Formats: sequence, structure tokens, C-alpha cells
Amino acid sequence: MHYGSFSVQWAQERRVCSAAHFDGYFRFTIGTEVLSSSELNELITKAGDPEFIVNKLQESANITRPTGGTKVAVIFAELNSHADEVDKNNIQPLLTALFQVADEIDVEGDHGKAFDIMDNELRLHWLLRRLTMDRLTLKERSNVFLAACETASLGWLARFADSAWGNYYPHEGQKAEVEAQCLTTEADAQKLRDMLRDRIADAAKDGALLNNRKLGYLLWRWLYLSNDNGAAVREWTTLQLAIDESVRKLAVAFTSHGWSHGFGDLVARRTTNAQVESLGQLMDVTRFRQRVEEVATTGQAPEVVEFLNAWQRQEQGNNEQHH
Repeated sequence: MHYGSFSVQWAQERRVCSAAHFDGYFRFTIGTEVLSSSELNELITKAGDPEFIVNKLQESANITRPTGGTKVAVIFAELNSHADEVDKNNIQPLLTALFQVADEIDVEGDHGKAFDIMDNELRLHWLLRRLTMDRLTLKERSNVFLAACETASLGWLARFADSAWGNYYPHEGQKAEVEAQCLTTEADAQKLRDMLRDRIADAAKDGALLNNRKLGYLLWRWLYLSNDNGAAVREWTTLQLAIDESVRKLAVAFTSHGWSHGFGDLVARRTTNAQVESLGQLMDVTRFRQRVEEVATTGQAPEVVEFLNAWQRQEQGNNEQHH
């Protein structure tokens, strides 16, 4: 059963009929799926203190719940339920703090399993909407988001910039958002894309790009946002292919995992895929394959072996289809 807006109200009032609060009424202790009233009140009253929020989230990312995942997911759930209680003047500093550590707190443990797409990025996206959409005008929230993005972590900046741009220029088959419901103004959406392009280029120079967990995604964004037909990104990948550790990180970046549930399966099965389609736009694929095979034979990089095996399976499947 789903109760829509009522479930939000019940969570705000911490009622027994709220799933997150139910157990607490019978254990007579605060469960791991909610915050104590004092901890919640502290978060709300100190929402305008970025340093406090950053430290709180970093600490919470290291606290594992008995039910799985970290305390970060609980904080997002509570802030979503109580977003209206955050002082309007504290929205920007709160978002600045959240954007700053977004990549750091997007931990694997808080990702949904099997066919569940939930993760802390999505929780953050819901929260920023709860904080701004009904409380700030388009111009006001556009200014807030632009300011918060100035110090945003790179992976989150890419996701947010894509969302803001997608409001006006959606994927084929989708409709543009009504302007009043857009995250930012169209002009600020373009500024975010320019900001992202420059940040990626800087990260490529100082080594931060290679170590980013969203490396693959960021390379595609670099390609699309640059006006050089991909020259810069291919020059960068050419340099990386000469280094074994860089090849390992590129292999990890283009490895994805999915889930299948075939006839007779009692549980969903995890599958590994090599995301090599159109990879030639980013690098010399022949050289990449050669280097992947070389690194795989060292026995020091199981991630590369996994990627290579997936690539070979896909090739075999394509050949069988052609036959």
C-alpha cells in the first residue's frame, strides 16, 4: 500500500503508522532507521553551518546500520521529511555542504540491490527539490544552485548540470519541462555546463579525473561539452594507455553490473558488462584492447580480467547472432 503525501506527514509527526518509526514504539529505543529528536533538531538548526553538515555526513558515511547501508541514507530520509522546517536563509549553505561531499557520501552500501535504483545521489536530488521547488522562485533557486555548485564535487556537478540542462533540452522522445518547474534558468543551465567542462579539464591535468569513481561518465561529458570533436579527451586517454594502473582504472570505469532473472532462477543474478560501444570516440579501442590483455596477464588486476572476460563474452554473443 502507498499513501502518498500522508506518509510524509506521518514521518514528520513520527507516528506509529510511519514505517520508519513503527519499531521504536515497541522496542522503546530509537531504531537505526530514524534519528533521535535531538539529533534531527540539531541538523535543522545548524543547516546554515556547512562545516557542521559536512562533518556530520562524513561521520555518518562510516556508520553502518544493522539492516545494511549507512547512516547517510537515514539523514537524507529525515531531512526530506522535515525539509519545510529548514529556515529559508539556510537552504543555500545546506546545499553547498551537501554538494561538496556528494561524491564522498554516495557509498556503495546505500545503493539499492537488484532492480532497485535508489542511491544517495537520488536521495539528494529529492531533497534539493523539497527544499526549493515550492519555497523559492525560479530565479531564487537558480542563484542558490549556481552558488552551491561552485564548490560541488565533480561527479555530482556533472549529474546536476545534466539535470538542469535536461529540463530545457530533454532526451529524444521526452518533453521539455515547464519553465516554472525547472531547476535553474536556461542561462544558468548553460553556465553549469561551462563550469563542468572547465572542471573536468582541470581534473584531467592534476590527476583527479583518473581517480574519480565516475570516470567513464565524466569522459563522455568532456567529449560532449568540448568544441574540439573529442581531441582533448583522446589525447588524454592516449597518455593513460601507456600506464598499467591507468588501464586498470579505465577498465573499471567501463565495467557495469546489471541483474537478470531467468526462468528457474530463485533470485536475481548479477551480470557484468563491458561498456565498449562507441568507445572509439574516447580512445584508440584497438590499443586499449591490447593494453587490457597485457595488464590482465600480469595477474595483478582482477578487475581488468573481469572486464576483459565480459568484453569477450559480448563479442562471442555478437558473432553468434551474426551467424
